[in-house]
Amino acid sequence: MLRKQQVSVAMLQETHYKEGHTPRLNHLCYNQWFHGVSSSSASKGVSIALHKNFPLHVLSSQADPEGRFIFIKGNLGSQMFTFGNIYAPSTSQYVWLIKTLNLLRDFAEGLVILGGDCNLTLYPLLDSSTGSSSSSNVALSRVRGSLEALGLVDSWRALNPQLKDYSFFSAAHRSYQRLDYIFVPVQTLSSCLRASIGSFLLSDHAPVYLELTLRQLPKPMSNWRLNESLLDLPEHVSKIESLL
Repeated sequence: MLRKQQVSVAMLQETHYKEGHTPRLNHLCYNQWFHGVSSSSASKGVSIALHKNFPLHVLSSQADPEGRFIFIKGNLGSQMFTFGNIYAPSTSQYVWLIKTLNLLRDFAEGLVILGGDCNLTLYPLLDSSTGSSSSSNVALSRVRGSLEALGLVDSWRALNPQLKDYSFFSAAHRSYQRLDYIFVPVQTLSSCLRASIGSFLLSDHAPVYLELTLRQLPKPMSNWRLNESLLDLPEHVSKIESLL
């Protein structure tokens, strides 16, 4: 499927690889693979695969020991890129996402492209067939705030502002949701040509595609912005209270 779709960077979730049991993938088209695997379970796992014609020179990577995220960064010509792939848990998603986005902020350099399964709908009225979410509005607002602090936007929603389409079907609840995202820096939206959601063929999740032209990508913005999620950390709250 990856070869047929001519995907340059593939982000896979639920790969079910366990530490020490990651296969050697000598794919003809995808010659660079990066995995996040768990040491205790094969129920999770994430991977990033790079096409042989996508000449990213990877300098470093960071993987979650629980197999829920993998970050890589490197040079593509004269430009630095960071790619992240996440697979959020099915409970307390917003807590995990905020923590992981903070880790990504510390790791990232250059232009950041983040994809994966967030296991929640950022905008329930548009992203869920029921129009509701199990996560509170406050929790969703905090996740959106953490994404904004990184300068990231939901590429599919930005290119399809009023469209309703879904990437996940819950057989138990008989409902559709858009749980799978590709986030890009807001300044790259003009370079995004199209975003689409594929068909439910191999699993209960549909693939999400983003096509963008790299030749027109602007340099990263250097404007500083407070990461407001830091104010939720107990140690920071306690310190601020004592100072006040």
